[in-house]
Amino acid sequence: MMKTRAIATTAILLAGLIGTGCGGATSSSVPSPSRIQHVPGSATGNIVLTAQGAQRIGIQTGPVRAGGGAGAVSIPFSAIVYDASGKAYAFANPAPLTYTEVPLSIRRIDGTIAWVTGGPRVGMRIVTVGAEELFGVQTGVLAQT
Repeated sequence: MMKTRAIATTAILLAGLIGTGCGGATSSSVPSPSRIQHVPGSATGNIVLTAQGAQRIGIQTGPVRAGGGAGAVSIPFSAIVYDASGKAYAFANPAPLTYTEVPLSIRRIDGTIAWVTGGPRVGMRIVTVGAEELFGVQTGVLAQT
């Protein structure tokens, strides 16, 4: 009988300990991996990621290159993002972990290269991998990266 009581007491104590670990936390101290930074005169602002947020998305950038004539520059086709209305954008990388939307006018697309005007300048770094995810962060579709 004593042995049964000891086993029952142990089982109750274990159940109580397990139950206390299953409760939900009421607050989170985990910082958001992304935020929108207000920029005066900009409707969209800048997207600022933490290093972990950029790593999760897999952000890669590349330089805008000259060529194409009549003020056109070349960018990888993978850098282009279209919004719901069909407008084309790329995301420039003006500072570490900071990304800003740049409107594009597409002149032509040749395979994996797009010739664009009215957008990024030669030498500017633009996002070549992860642009869709940045667009999601910007529009609130992908609030957490």
